[in-house]
Amino acid sequence: MLKISRFYLTVSLIAISILAVSCGQGPTPTLPANNALEARVPGKPGGTLTYRLTSAPKTFNYLLAADEPSIVTTLYLLTSRLIEFDHRSQKYVPALAETVATGTDGQTVDVKLREGLKFSDGHTLTSDDVIFTLKAIYDERVSSPAFGDAMLVNGRQIVAIRVDDLRLQLKFPEKVAAVENYLDNLGAMPRHLLEADLNNGKFAEAWKLTSDPKTIATSGAFTVESATPGERMTLKRNPHYYKKDENGTQLPYLDKLVLEIIADPNNTLASLNQGSLDIADRIRGTDFAALSSQNGAVRAHDLGPGLGTDHIWFNLNRASGDGKQLDNTPKYKWFSNKLFRQAVSSAIDRKTIADITLKGLATPLYGFVSPANRVWINPNLTKLAYDTEKARGVLKQAGFKQQGTPDAPELFDAENNRVEFTLLVPAENEQRKLIAAVVQEDLAHLGIKMQVVPIENQGVTERWSKTYDYDAMLFGLSVTGIEPSSYANFLLSSASVHQWQPNQKSPATEWEAKIDKLFAEQSRESDVAKRAAIFNEIQNIIADESPVIPISARHIVTAANTRIGNYAPSSIFPYSVWNADELFIKQ
Repeated sequence: MLKISRFYLTVSLIAISILAVSCGQGPTPTLPANNALEARVPGKPGGTLTYRLTSAPKTFNYLLAADEPSIVTTLYLLTSRLIEFDHRSQKYVPALAETVATGTDGQTVDVKLREGLKFSDGHTLTSDDVIFTLKAIYDERVSSPAFGDAMLVNGRQIVAIRVDDLRLQLKFPEKVAAVENYLDNLGAMPRHLLEADLNNGKFAEAWKLTSDPKTIATSGAFTVESATPGERMTLKRNPHYYKKDENGTQLPYLDKLVLEIIADPNNTLASLNQGSLDIADRIRGTDFAALSSQNGAVRAHDLGPGLGTDHIWFNLNRASGDGKQLDNTPKYKWFSNKLFRQAVSSAIDRKTIADITLKGLATPLYGFVSPANRVWINPNLTKLAYDTEKARGVLKQAGFKQQGTPDAPELFDAENNRVEFTLLVPAENEQRKLIAAVVQEDLAHLGIKMQVVPIENQGVTERWSKTYDYDAMLFGLSVTGIEPSSYANFLLSSASVHQWQPNQKSPATEWEAKIDKLFAEQSRESDVAKRAAIFNEIQNIIADESPVIPISARHIVTAANTRIGNYAPSSIFPYSVWNADELFIKQ
């Protein structure tokens, strides 16, 4: 969610079209064939499955989730939404909603919930809970990091109107091209447990990891049994979950789903081989090779490029979080120069990174959209190819000058400042540290002295989103959907995940203002071809201005014990646990 993100009634007299099976209005994604996909079969109830998370979730409250482990846990395992994405059919399907009807105005959506819905504590789930959840998303005191921006339409809120216990109407402030992006973000949280906290301004304190599990009621397949912060959390089946299989057996099949926190890749591999860990997503290339060459109970699968990306960006904030001016420094002058950014991009050997450094388990990247998104990626995007000599020429054009020797060049700006900066990289991410080492060597050929500094993931997020105390970062996007609107938090200048300069009150540049305008246009354009053209233009602008320097789209490589049934890992987040309610232990 990213969750980097996209994260998203009175019966009306206007004409409507009932979408009871597929809610999508745009094209269906066409992704690579998944050889790991098992046919769906009726499973056997019971048993415990252990799934690896690389770091600990920070909350049980999905509206407060800002990092990937928290989003996996809260949004996909503990919360059911109005609709959801079926990774097998690659279509949106009803979830809590039995039917969704979008009016011809593109603004009015009538939702009918399934009958008999309940939270895990047995309390009836009604339209009031959905409306309450939307209210909480928009509450400024909650300040939902992943969903606050994603649920706005051109900066404005969606209005929810109660019809009765099972029916509600959503009024969008303007026509939108794909309502499913919003409905897939809108879950149900228990009003009966959390309304007082919201009214008292204490919602952000609710459902911490230290909370008593008895105070938590969920709408998803699982609920909380226990948590040992930093080590593991144990989820247990929600006895009131609404789904059943084709034989009428209530899901989920599993009694328990243990989320084991294993940051170290070596420990991950050992736990897989020892049988204490059942599934691990995004394993190392070396581990993929090792598991592929053995005949044990664990199988490794290359699912092709995921929607997530690796890219570098420079600090373009004019001031630090504490108000210190940055725009009068030599570094800001370099970083804010488009030619400098383009030169850096041309100097990076993406193919070597993908083929050698990442052992063929990555695809070179030239835009912010991964090649996994075959529907919305711009096929005619101009690629800044690897060309060190061209990069040198661009730097010269920008006023930089090279000194030193051909074997040990040194780059200086027009004021004779040595061009050197620090690249921060998440210490927990082995692949990104390997990428950083190659980039360091590539830029040295230009005479740029770049120091690589690994810091903990939490520190990386703190620096780019709050303190702005950094030069450059190697991070990326963790996108959870294929729709253009999924990139709202990244593209919009006012968004919190506008990484190079987040939370702008107004666009800092003309090109950012143009992207804001184009993004609003595509969000309400119902003609797929016209919408694609607009989104392609956005991709062209980002590629030309290079506020981020794309490097690779790493493949989603998973490993799972063959004892797991209905295993159908996806290259789209959340990978192996999108269908956690269907997974079972073979006997």
